[in-house]
Amino acid sequence: MANHSFGSPPSFGDPGFAAMFGVPAAPEQDPPMLNYRGHALHHTFDLRSRMKISRKKPMIGTFYAAFPHPAVARMIGQAGYDYVLLDWEHTPFTPESIVELIKTIQYAGEGRTAVVVRVPVLDHQYAAWVLISKIEQAKQAIDACRFPPVGKRSGPPNAMQFGYNDGAPNGGSVFEIWGKAAIILQIEDEEGAKNADALAALEEVDGLMLGPGDLALSLGLNFGNMAQDERWLSAVGSVLTAAKTHDKASLMPGMTAHQIGANLQNGVTMVCASNDSMIMAIGLRKELVSAHEQLAAWKKENEQ
Repeated sequence: MANHSFGSPPSFGDPGFAAMFGVPAAPEQDPPMLNYRGHALHHTFDLRSRMKISRKKPMIGTFYAAFPHPAVARMIGQAGYDYVLLDWEHTPFTPESIVELIKTIQYAGEGRTAVVVRVPVLDHQYAAWVLISKIEQAKQAIDACRFPPVGKRSGPPNAMQFGYNDGAPNGGSVFEIWGKAAIILQIEDEEGAKNADALAALEEVDGLMLGPGDLALSLGLNFGNMAQDERWLSAVGSVLTAAKTHDKASLMPGMTAHQIGANLQNGVTMVCASNDSMIMAIGLRKELVSAHEQLAAWKKENEQ
């Protein structure tokens, strides 16, 4: 873990002023994500190092999936989460928009919020969503993420100009920067759950992520009955146990913050506090209900 001296630039936010509108200050991160930010804000975080200690110090993130717009990304980046799970699997981002949203979150968070991208696999003639069930698939993911000799990723000559805007010390350039990117395998079916121990044992794998909804669908279940089904519970348990056995991080997207306590008890080390669409829906409806309650009180008072 690198030690940085970033100075003390003025913050984007004013917690005292925000509190006047009912917006609480962000709790302190433990440990601060600033300890894991890149040499420059456009660099990837050293998420591999942070995830390694997530069993003792779990990470709190949020799921960003519905509204791919820079203004939304800026709000999310400033909220104070340890990480944001950016869902490219279910939302039609372009490669350019993904890059801009990542940058917006990292810049707005001022180096305090990392981004995890759920990446679709693009083949020559079709798009197949990420679903890791076998060792061979996991090794393909590793090959795509790591430069030789570990993987087969091609060295990019123009992603960042060597020594000009790469921000890396000692001539390390993109190789030093992207070597810190974490590899998280997403498991969404019973076969993947059965192979979870072997998947977690792979050295380059930093964590396992559960896709609880798609796992349920693969078993012929739905969101209403999956949590009562022994097959679903067994598959989830297999994945979380495998991650714990090999001291790897585990991640599971969530719909609301009410799930966090149970997920922590079950061994999830990177918990998700809701997602942007649920936050929007809950916020809109709560404000509407509050307005109606005040209107009803006003009517009652003026009827007397």
